Amino acid sequence: MAIDYNHPVDIIEDIDLREFEQNYLLPQKPVILRGLLKGTKAYEEWDFGYFKKVAGDKTIGVFENRESDLDKTMKVPHHKMKFSEYLDLIASTPTDLRMHLWNIFKDCPELMDDFEFPDIKTKFLKGFPYMFFGGEGSVARMHQDIDMSNVFLTQFQGKRRVVLFSPEYSKLLYRYPLNVHTGVNVVKPDYDRYPGLQYVKGFECEIKHGDTLFMPGEYWHYIEYTEGGFGMSLRSLNPHLSKRFKGLMNISVRQGLDWTMRKALGKKWFQMKQQIADRRANAVIRKIEKNDNKELVY
Repeated sequence: MAIDYNHPVDIIEDIDLREFEQNYLLPQKPVILRGLLKGTKAYEEWDFGYFKKVAGDKTIGVFENRESDLDKTMKVPHHKMKFSEYLDLIASTPTDLRMHLWNIFKDCPELMDDFEFPDIKTKFLKGFPYMFFGGEGSVARMHQDIDMSNVFLTQFQGKRRVVLFSPEYSKLLYRYPLNVHTGVNVVKPDYDRYPGLQYVKGFECEIKHGDTLFMPGEYWHYIEYTEGGFGMSLRSLNPHLSKRFKGLMNISVRQGLDWTMRKALGKKWFQMKQQIADRRANAVIRKIEKNDNKELVY
């Protein structure tokens, strides 16, 4: 049995400021903004060849699809290689090697002239644009962004499949305490181990050249490269102060406490977190079954 992904993701060709703010930004609802960066040099010219010319001589870190350390954010790359060689690899063959959160604009500031921040009513974090590159078959496992910022994810080459879940489902997705990860596999869900997955409903979409996916802050996301390619994320402050505060607490308090507990207790701390996640999910399941409506109950 597959997870229910029947929630549609709206697609808008010509974005209207008021429509976006009222229908998507404030209610925190995902949407694909098609051609949002149309007319920019990035939209017209960014491809593998362009980046080989601009930054091909850089040494970059790449990550594999590893299931270990499911409650950790991957910060140390598994391999290092020349960027030009990596681009040739993902352009020619499937590979699970990917790059994430690369602020290439610090190494190549001239790239900032290739695009403009969209003229929509949200405060962009202009110092933190990031690039993501991946080979066909590479994935970014299910997680939330720790700062709870909104993300505008634009695809320039290749295609990516994106699965999204509302933060309402965090307990049923077995979120580990004190961080923004889960051990569930939404592609091959194990309902015996994670029975809460029977009750979650998600969004599923594909983004290709020129598509910008608006991912609201705190949304869970799983991303798979169905073709080798790359995109850019622009981040903006969440319009809701409560979520900004939650993001601040994640970075300044919870993340540090999690690392402290891991250092003190080792593997026992991860086992404890799994147990806490299981208890939280089971409590929600009991409420759902008691009401017999198969819907999320708070």
